[in-house]
Amino acid sequence: MNKLKQFALAAAVLAAFASVAAATASATELYTEGGMVAPGTTITSSAEGTTTLHPPIGSIECKASTVAGKTSTTGGASETVKGNIETLTFSECNATVTVLKAGSLEIHTSGETVNGNGTLTSSGAEVTVLFLGFHCIFSTNNTDIGTVTGSQATEGNATLDITATIPRTGGSSGAFCGTTAQWTGAYGVTAPSALGVDVLCTRKEGTKGDFSTSKLCAETDKNDYDPGKKEWKRFPV
Repeated sequence: MNKLKQFALAAAVLAAFASVAAATASATELYTEGGMVAPGTTITSSAEGTTTLHPPIGSIECKASTVAGKTSTTGGASETVKGNIETLTFSECNATVTVLKAGSLEIHTSGETVNGNGTLTSSGAEVTVLFLGFHCIFSTNNTDIGTVTGSQATEGNATLDITATIPRTGGSSGAFCGTTAQWTGAYGVTAPSALGVDVLCTRKEGTKGDFSTSKLCAETDKNDYDPGKKEWKRFPV
């Protein structure tokens, strides 16, 4: 085989490997104890404590907030899990907070190592605030807003931990609102009761699971797999 053919073959092998690696890294699916989350599945969450927006005019604090929406994609090797937000509310606030558009969310696997967690991106959400006479509008556009901690890590309901920089896109108070505001808070997923990104490991009673520890449950090489004789169960197996 001449050098040109050898080079062409090597390039083809590398390209194929790169495409497989990229597909593996970008794979995102959601799992409940019923299996893979299908399009049209409703996911609901409520704030665990105060959510806060931090523009220059002062901290906007809301003691209650809810987020709910339906998935529109299944996810997989070449796509993430997406969904439109149908409910976005902020209440018991120290300012007037009005949701103009709820937008959409996208869930990404957190990395090449499957650990049941992920990251969140928001697009198309728009919120106006009126605080101490200042009027500001903040919007998301493919904005990283935080992380998903799956049920494997929490040993209960999944959580959405929000740490985001939200751009200001309008408002009559202009520069007084700043160019961005930090949004912080935490939401507990209320439905489904168990949720994981790419993998879901849950503790079972007695010997109704397949793995002895959560770490072994999360691994993909099926170490210590013993159907029906251990306390942790994985979806998918």
